[in-house]
Amino acid sequence: MDAITWLLVIVKFAALGLGGVVTLLAYRAYERTQFAGLRYFAIGLFIITVGTVLVGVFHHFLHVQLTIGMLLESSIICVGFGVMVVGLYGQ
Repeated sequence: MDAITWLLVIVKFAALGLGGVVTLLAYRAYERTQFAGLRYFAIGLFIITVGTVLVGVFHHFLHVQLTIGMLLESSIICVGFGVMVVGLYGQ
Protein backbone atom coordinates (compact mmCIF):
# COMPACT_ATOMS: atom_id res chain seq x y z
CA MET A 1 0.00 0.00 0.00
CA ASP A 2 1.13 3.51 -0.73
CA ALA A 3 1.35 6.37 1.77
CA ILE A 4 -2.08 7.80 0.94
CA THR A 5 -3.75 4.43 1.48
CA TRP A 6 -2.04 4.06 4.87
CA LEU A 7 -3.13 7.57 5.79
CA LEU A 8 -6.69 6.70 4.81
CA VAL A 9 -6.58 3.57 6.98
CA ILE A 10 -5.32 5.60 9.94
CA VAL A 11 -8.00 8.25 9.48
CA LYS A 12 -10.74 5.59 9.15
CA PHE A 13 -9.60 3.93 12.40
CA ALA A 14 -9.50 7.34 14.10
CA ALA A 15 -13.04 8.02 12.89
CA LEU A 16 -14.12 4.60 14.17
CA GLY A 17 -12.58 5.27 17.58
CA LEU A 18 -13.90 8.81 17.94
CA GLY A 19 -17.32 7.86 16.59
CA GLY A 20 -17.43 4.96 19.02
CA VAL A 21 -16.66 7.28 21.94
CA VAL A 22 -19.35 9.78 20.92
CA THR A 23 -21.84 6.94 20.40
CA LEU A 24 -21.05 5.54 23.84
CA LEU A 25 -21.44 8.96 25.45
CA ALA A 26 -24.81 9.45 23.73
CA TYR A 27 -25.98 6.03 24.91
CA ARG A 28 -24.86 6.76 28.48
CA ALA A 29 -26.79 10.04 28.34
CA TYR A 30 -29.84 8.03 27.25
CA GLU A 31 -29.40 5.64 30.18
CA ARG A 32 -29.20 8.55 32.63
CA THR A 33 -32.14 10.51 31.24
CA GLN A 34 -34.27 7.75 29.65
CA PHE A 35 -35.05 10.22 26.84
CA ALA A 36 -35.81 7.95 23.90
CA GLY A 37 -34.49 10.53 21.44
CA LEU A 38 -31.00 10.04 22.79
CA ARG A 39 -31.25 6.30 22.17
CA TYR A 40 -32.09 6.97 18.52
CA PHE A 41 -29.30 9.54 18.40
CA ALA A 42 -26.81 6.91 19.63
CA ILE A 43 -28.11 4.36 17.10
CA GLY A 44 -27.78 6.91 14.28
CA LEU A 45 -24.21 7.72 15.30
CA PHE A 46 -23.41 4.01 15.42
CA ILE A 47 -24.79 3.49 11.90
CA ILE A 48 -22.78 6.41 10.53
CA THR A 49 -19.58 5.36 12.30
CA VAL A 50 -19.68 1.70 11.31
CA GLY A 51 -20.99 2.48 7.83
CA THR A 52 -18.12 4.75 6.89
CA VAL A 53 -15.58 2.14 7.95
CA LEU A 54 -17.41 -0.66 6.13
CA VAL A 55 -17.34 1.31 2.90
CA GLY A 56 -13.54 1.35 3.05
CA VAL A 57 -13.52 -2.39 3.68
CA PHE A 58 -15.85 -2.98 0.73
CA HIS A 59 -13.70 -0.88 -1.57
CA HIS A 60 -10.30 -2.30 -0.62
CA PHE A 61 -11.12 -5.93 0.08
CA LEU A 62 -14.20 -6.62 -2.04
CA HIS A 63 -13.08 -4.33 -4.89
CA VAL A 64 -16.30 -2.32 -5.04
CA GLN A 65 -15.95 0.60 -7.47
CA LEU A 66 -15.13 3.95 -5.91
CA THR A 67 -18.32 5.65 -7.12
CA ILE A 68 -20.46 2.75 -5.85
CA GLY A 69 -18.61 2.97 -2.52
CA MET A 70 -19.26 6.69 -2.30
CA LEU A 71 -22.95 6.12 -3.08
CA LEU A 72 -23.09 3.42 -0.40
CA GLU A 73 -21.35 5.65 2.14
CA SER A 74 -23.68 8.56 1.44
CA SER A 75 -26.70 6.27 1.72
CA ILE A 76 -25.53 4.91 5.07
CA ILE A 77 -24.93 8.43 6.35
CA CYS A 78 -28.44 9.45 5.25
CA VAL A 79 -29.93 6.46 7.08
CA GLY A 80 -27.97 7.33 10.23
CA PHE A 81 -29.02 10.96 10.12
CA GLY A 82 -32.60 9.88 9.40
CA VAL A 83 -32.64 7.72 12.52
CA MET A 84 -31.27 10.65 14.51
CA VAL A 85 -33.88 13.08 13.17
CA VAL A 86 -36.74 10.67 13.82
CA GLY A 87 -35.48 10.07 17.34
CA LEU A 88 -34.95 13.70 18.23
CA TYR A 89 -38.02 15.20 16.58
CA GLY A 90 -40.39 12.25 16.59
CA GLN A 91 -40.38 11.76 20.35
